[in-house]
Parts: sequence; C-alpha cells; structure tokens
Amino acid sequence: MFFLRSIRRRLVTGFTIALTLMLVMAAAGIVGLVWHQDAVAELEELLLRQPDRDRLMAVVAGIPDTLNLNAQLNLKNPDALQKLRHDYHAGIVAAEDEFQEFRRKLESIDQTPEMFRQQGLIYSRLLLVERDLVQLRQLQQALQPGPDPADVAPNAGSPNAGSPGARPSNAVAADTVAETFGAVIIEASRLNSEIRRTLSTLPAFHDSSQVLSSLGRERRRSERLLKLILILTPIAVALYGITILFGFRWISQPLRTIARGASRIGHGDIGYRIPSVSRWNDEFANLTENVNRMADRFQQSEESLQAKVEERSRQLIRSERLAGIGFLAAGVAHEINNPLSAITMAAESLQNRLYDVVDPGHPDEKEMFDRLSMIQRESRRCGEITARILNFSRGENAEKAMDDLTRIVGEVLAIIRPMDRYRDRTITFERVEPLMVEINGSQIKQVVLNLVANALQATQPGGHVEIRLLEQIDWVIVEVQDDGSGMSTDTIRNLFEPFYTTKETGQGTGLGLSITHRIVEDHDGTIDPISAGAGQGSLFRVRLPKRQSQQNAA
Repeated sequence: MFFLRSIRRRLVTGFTIALTLMLVMAAAGIVGLVWHQDAVAELEELLLRQPDRDRLMAVVAGIPDTLNLNAQLNLKNPDALQKLRHDYHAGIVAAEDEFQEFRRKLESIDQTPEMFRQQGLIYSRLLLVERDLVQLRQLQQALQPGPDPADVAPNAGSPNAGSPGARPSNAVAADTVAETFGAVIIEASRLNSEIRRTLSTLPAFHDSSQVLSSLGRERRRSERLLKLILILTPIAVALYGITILFGFRWISQPLRTIARGASRIGHGDIGYRIPSVSRWNDEFANLTENVNRMADRFQQSEESLQAKVEERSRQLIRSERLAGIGFLAAGVAHEINNPLSAITMAAESLQNRLYDVVDPGHPDEKEMFDRLSMIQRESRRCGEITARILNFSRGENAEKAMDDLTRIVGEVLAIIRPMDRYRDRTITFERVEPLMVEINGSQIKQVVLNLVANALQATQPGGHVEIRLLEQIDWVIVEVQDDGSGMSTDTIRNLFEPFYTTKETGQGTGLGLSITHRIVEDHDGTIDPISAGAGQGSLFRVRLPKRQSQQNAA
C-alpha cells in the first residue's frame, strides 16, 4: 500500500488517524457546547427577554394587599398609617415599573405572524392597563395625611359644644379616615380586577410549555450527541489499539531485530546476517541491507586479514627456513666445490693422458672419452648449482639506482628469443617508452628472466607469453602472462617455498621463484601468482615502488 511503504509514511498515516480521531472528538465536544449555548440562549430568551404576563399580574395583584383590613384597626396609630401609605406607594411604583418592562420586552421581541395580527388588540389592552394604573396612582392622593385630630381645638361657637350628647371632634376625624381607606380599598380591588382581567386576554408570551419544548429539543440533541460519542469512543479505542499493534509490528519489532542482529555481529559473530524484517522496500529494509553489507565487508576484511597473517606467517617460516638453508647451503656448497674441482681437474688430466696412451682405433676409445666428457659436464653442472646456492645463501643487498625498466625487459628478451628451444613460442612486449624506476638492474633482470623462462617452460609449442609494464602514480607493475599449463591452489600456496618445483626431476632446483620472491621483497614490492586452474594459463604480477625508502636505498 502507498501509505505503508516507508516508515515516514506509516508514521504520517498513524498520526493522521490519531489527529482525525482527536478532531472528531473535539468536533463532537464543540457541537455539544454549541448546542448547550443555543439551549441556554433560548432559555434565557424565554425566561428573561420575553414579556412575562404572569409576573405583571402578580405584581399588580399585590397592590391591594398593602391595604389590608387589619390596617384599619391601627388607623389611630400615626406610624402604622404612615407605613400603610408607604407600602401602597411602593406597590404602585413596582406595578408601573413592571408594566414598562413588559412593554419594552414586547417591543423588542421578534414579531411572529400571529403576534403581528394581534398587535392592535395587544396595544389596546395595554392602554387599558395603563389607564387603570393611573387611576390606582390617583387613589394614592386620598391616602394623603390630613390634620391631626388631636391638634383640632373644640369649636366654642359650635351649638353642640359642651353639650353632654355631642361626640368629640377627634372621634369624627377617625371615622372619616376609616371611611376614606375603606373606599380606597374597594376601588383599588376593582381596578386590580380590571387590570388582571385585561392582562388575561393578552397572549402568553412566556409559558412553561415553551420552556419544556426547548428542554425536550435540547434533550434529544444531547441524546444524539451522546450516541455519537458512544459509537466513536470504541471506534477510537479500537483504532488506537490497531495503531499501537501495527506500530509494534512495523516499527518496534523490526528495530529490535536489527538491534539484536547488529549486537550479535558486533560481538564477533560476523557470519550472522539479519533476516528480512519488512516486506516493503522501506528504511528498515535499507538498514538491514546496509548492516548485512557491512558484516560482509567485516567478514571479507577478517578473511583478508587472516590470509595476510597466514601469508606473513609463511613468509616468516620461509625466511627462517631460507636462513637455515642458506647456512647449510653455504657449508655444503663450500664442501662440495672442492671435490667437484678435483673431479673436474682429474677428468681433464685423465682425458689428456688417454690421448697419449690409447691407440687410435681402440674399440673402447669412444666410450672412454664419452664417459670422461660426461664426468666433466656433470661436474661443471654441479658447480653451477653450488654457485647458485651460494648466491642464494649470501643474499647480497646491492645498491639501487634509477634505471629504465623497459630497457631491462628488452635485454631479457634479446637473450631468450634467439634460443632454439623457444623459437616456436610467441613473446609479446609492446612498450617502447622509458620507465624509470629506482631498482637494482641486475637483480630485476634476474626476476624478469626467471618469470619469462618459467612462462615459456609452462607453454606448449605455439604458446604465447605477453609482458606488460603498467605505470601508476607511485608504483610500476610488471605482468608476465602465459596460456600454458596453469597452477592449482596448492601450487600457488607453495610456489615460493625453497626447493619446491613442479618440473620433472633434473629440470629445476626449485630456487628460482624463491630467489625472485626475495629480490622483490628487498625492493619493497610484492609478487602475486594468479591462475584459474590447471590448463588455464598463469599470470605473475610484480608490483615495485618507483622510489625506494631511504633505508633500502642506502
């Protein structure tokens, strides 16, 4: 899948799912809050902003309560009378304020078609209520305090003054106040009844049914939202669990596998390779491939190092063996040279005597002279062998100087090409440009001669030998390649051992390549034999520095 092919895409996909769940839950919460605010606003509209007819009726109904009949019992008490007037006035003011508030809310509410049709009737009823409130306020004038009856003096000129049957003037005043309050109570009750009757004909702008309807609507919306949340919650939990599961499967487990594999390789098990941890070509697959490639290189390096250690060990053993052989060879060659010289001289002396003693035509003459010639020839051959042994044992470190390697190879070819035994082989060397290298010319000539001679001996009639000189920045490479018999792995391993040879008995001493190897090492170079196997030909690559180190050059 496109969204799962890489770790980055998986993380983005997982975080996107988590973000989507968060946004959905946040949207559900926001929708719930918006619905709650709508419900609160609607209830506020119903409770506070709609005209409250019942509240106005309740306030108006409280006006007569301030003029209760019990207050007539305390009409003689000035304080009680003053409180009665104050309560009535407060009731009138509260009714007028509530009426004005009712009218203001009525003018500010949204006009429905039904209210628009009843608008004339509503305002006519409000005019009636306003008129009745004005009359109630006018009744307040009748409750204004008059002269105190105790302060009114008896009228001396009155015909009833001083008569036994006449009533006191303060008694008459109290009766007048009582009658006035009684009339006010009756009129206030009548006006109150008129106001409430008029208000009852107005539409109910604010009743409990609307509140219940709003609450019911909000309850239904809340139930739908709750169901949505109850559905989304297990889905969110399931998706979270799936995300965690695949997170462990796609990220944690592969990472742990790679970490364990890297630790195992780091602790020395370089043959171990981390198995595939992902079926996609993602970062973990690349990391696994790179770790395995690094382990391959570690293994190759270790194998190369072991091969170098084995090669160095063989070189050390070879050097020790060469040193021992050198001492032995020097002693043996020295001891053998004297008898060989004596044998050669005796054979020559005997041959000269035979010329004088043996008659010409003697039947054994030819055999005797052939035997003496064979003794002289084999003695000289043994002397050559001992001379090579002595040269090998001495290992002279000749001085090195700048010399032309192209010229040296040409001189070697000038020696070999005229030889009859190699006339049926082809030798190729195309370089003509000089190649100056700091070497010992005679020793390097011996190296090239040995390699070319071995290559020609390894080929059959019609074979081909190619010599190449390659120049690098600090090195030169001499390659001698043939299409001859080739070499086996075991032959390559023991090729530079002293006295090791694959030639027939009497055809070689096994010291040529050992001497060649020692000369190349004395020049701080390397020699590498290469062959694909028996019958596949051979390649000898000699690598020499252009400049010798100060120690070797000295």
